[in-house]
Amino acid sequence: MPPRWPRIALMAGTLSRETFDVSARKFHQALCVALLALAYVLGPPADVALVGLVGAVLLVGRFWWPADLFRQLAWRVLEPAGILTRREVAEDHSTRRVARVLGGAALLAAALALAAGQPAAWVVVALLAVMIGLDAAFDFCALCWATYQLGRVRAR
Repeated sequence: MPPRWPRIALMAGTLSRETFDVSARKFHQALCVALLALAYVLGPPADVALVGLVGAVLLVGRFWWPADLFRQLAWRVLEPAGILTRREVAEDHSTRRVARVLGGAALLAAALALAAGQPAAWVVVALLAVMIGLDAAFDFCALCWATYQLGRVRAR
């Protein structure tokens, strides 16, 4: 069953925000955090593969939905089986999309650094795992918050 794609609705002459399947997003984020933690626990060579996989899913999946394997699992397996309940919410995802691209690129770079024997790359992986986890658990988007704060500073 293909996912219901985000849509924009015109209501009373105003443009409403797009609706998104929040359940799939939260599952996607939780799986990212779990795979990054597993990568740390397993160590080489699995760590490079898992960090690279999460980075590729974030980056490539942002531009080509079929590559978002985690949301595909939610949409095509977990939701139809009744394991995950679809919940559509109107949200502005523009900053989250940028965060996803930046996070995916950073995780791919971290995977390359880990492959080259640079353990300091775990700092990047850990920071991204914390930020993804905060968004999954508390709807706290770190880039959204930083963008908002920057806008407040500019407005002064």
